[in-house]
Amino acid sequence: MRELFFKLFEMSHFDTGITITPFSPAHIVYLILILGGIIGTWFGFRHKPEQKKAKLLRFLAYALVVSYLSDFFMHEFVYGGLNTDKLPFHICTVLCPLMAIAQFHRKGDKIKEPVAVLSVLAPMMYLCYPASIGDGEPWCYQAVQTMFYHGVLMAWGILSISLGAVRPNIRNIWKSGLLLVGITLWAKLGNTLMEHNWFFLEEDAFYIGLVENNIIPKWVLMIANPLVFFLAVLGVYGVCYAVRKASRKDTPVAA
Repeated sequence: MRELFFKLFEMSHFDTGITITPFSPAHIVYLILILGGIIGTWFGFRHKPEQKKAKLLRFLAYALVVSYLSDFFMHEFVYGGLNTDKLPFHICTVLCPLMAIAQFHRKGDKIKEPVAVLSVLAPMMYLCYPASIGDGEPWCYQAVQTMFYHGVLMAWGILSISLGAVRPNIRNIWKSGLLLVGITLWAKLGNTLMEHNWFFLEEDAFYIGLVENNIIPKWVLMIANPLVFFLAVLGVYGVCYAVRKASRKDTPVAA
């Protein structure tokens, strides 16, 4: 049985040599499937009753949590042991428990807006440049689980906003800033205790050696990384307000 599981979860089943590298055909196909699924779901649910929209978001939340937790049971067969990179210290991985709290906890509404906004941005950045997905074939477990997780997280964030469960208000942008500070400090704690590179605070996200080659001091990443995300958050709010303004213009005025 153990050998069967190693066979099922191996990186290559057909020795095709096809892998997911940034902007490769396999990467583009995944992007089309994920974005197409989100857009199609929005069209299918935009006129549904609020109750059905809420059920959809709960389903996505359950799917994300199950995908994240069940993955740890597969690490032995995929990586030969625990993959510490998937512990909840990266922004994408820590958003799973935060999303669950925002979606299911009775006081989750207090953090739902910043969590939803970051759930749009963080997985989108990863999906646009999946540098750490590994060298397995696009249909192997590692690739499918990684793309599925980030795709569902982004879907929950986008649909939470576009279906009206979350209505971003620029006055609340400080919550996203505060959350980013918390995530940065949380990731730094993990890096210090376990000597890792969560939230890319030890070396740049593209691993081009900005810290290693003494181009920038490491402490700069503690400021630059959350600042970049916060600027992107501003962009999300700008898009939301632009869409609302355009929607009001397209709405016919009653006689």
